Amino acid sequence: PNNKRHTLKNIKNRDELHPYSRKARQLTRVALRSHKLANKRPATNPKGIQGLFQPQCCSNSINIVERWLWFRYALDESLLCATKAQVYELIDMYLKRHDEELEALDQQRKKGGHRTKVPRHDLLTALKTSEESEYKSGFELPDLMVEKNVRMLREWDGDVNGMPRIRQTVYRKSDAPTLPANDMDTT
Repeated sequence: PNNKRHTLKNIKNRDELHPYSRKARQLTRVALRSHKLANKRPATNPKGIQGLFQPQCCSNSINIVERWLWFRYALDESLLCATKAQVYELIDMYLKRHDEELEALDQQRKKGGHRTKVPRHDLLTALKTSEESEYKSGFELPDLMVEKNVRMLREWDGDVNGMPRIRQTVYRKSDAPTLPANDMDTT
């Protein structure tokens, strides 16, 4: 119905009411609505510009920073920039970085005779599958094939706000260079 009271100022004589009256139900409905609207409203800065000057502090950006730092330290210091094959080799190393720990957890489980998995095992397998699916759709990483970009990445201190200065590119599994099998048998 269109005759519902939606704000507190529309309800008269709020002071004296019976707890089970219609007016009490109206007040609780208005209070719940205002609470729901307050939770739904996005946080804005004073000028009303959303997201431009606010720091990105979510778990996703933390994961991206950790990924970038891994690639920063995994890239050989003697190289000015990487080739396409080297970049995809680094991505492959990144995806397999937890394999040894997963195997150790499997061996420990088999040795101890435990049927249940350790929560760490579940976490690592979920992380690995999500990263592999993201790699199929495209990893967003710093462009390691440009010398200026690699230099900026090495100077970067791991701050989220410094990430937009570094040019990014998307690396997909479908774009990875493949080595033909017959090139290895050149004897």
